[in-house]
Amino acid sequence: MTIVFSVLMGPALVVAVRSWWPSLFDNAKDVAVMYGSDPALGFLFIAAPLMVAAGLPAWWVLGACVRWLDKRRDKDIGDLARDAAAIVKDVRGGL
Repeated sequence: MTIVFSVLMGPALVVAVRSWWPSLFDNAKDVAVMYGSDPALGFLFIAAPLMVAAGLPAWWVLGACVRWLDKRRDKDIGDLARDAAAIVKDVRGGL
């Protein structure tokens, strides 16, 4: 799930950060050239951590699911479905 979030949301995050702070990427390219590397490596030094960070919310979603299932440890699948339906009904009623 984290990999899927990183693959789907990572490029969008990189584009958003690059449009918001373009000098960051330009400076990273300059530093890469200064050390004798390819300028694309400088871009990668900024883009790779951003793409990894884009996957972090998936861990929160997984953690929430695990906590929800742990609270309902002694219930069967029917009880779990009723609990999920009640939560969806409450959310819809609040909107």
